[in-house]
Amino acid sequence: MAESESSGKIQKQLVSDSDMAMAAQQLMQCSDEDISSSSNGKNKISSDDDHDQRSRDEIIRKKKIEEIFGKEEEVCRPKKRRYRSLVSIYRETKPIFREISDYQKKPIR
Repeated sequence: MAESESSGKIQKQLVSDSDMAMAAQQLMQCSDEDISSSSNGKNKISSDDDHDQRSRDEIIRKKKIEEIFGKEEEVCRPKKRRYRSLVSIYRETKPIFREISDYQKKPIR
């Protein structure tokens, strides 16, 4: 039962190539519409109205993308520690004190 639920989640997350191509085409159409509407000399709109229209178009474009691909979820993972700090190593280890004579080799007889 748990396997079928997890496989269902994976299938929902995957986007097929045909869906990706369709979404790309829709984005290109939206972009073409935006370019053609902004290049028309017939529509003389003040800069404030033009800015408002662009922001509305951007919101619509974002909603279309969310509709096709789903909403993006931000994942904040904690930073992975790769190495221990020297302070933690020194705290956990005992100092080693040996006499110099221990390090010298004894002569062979």
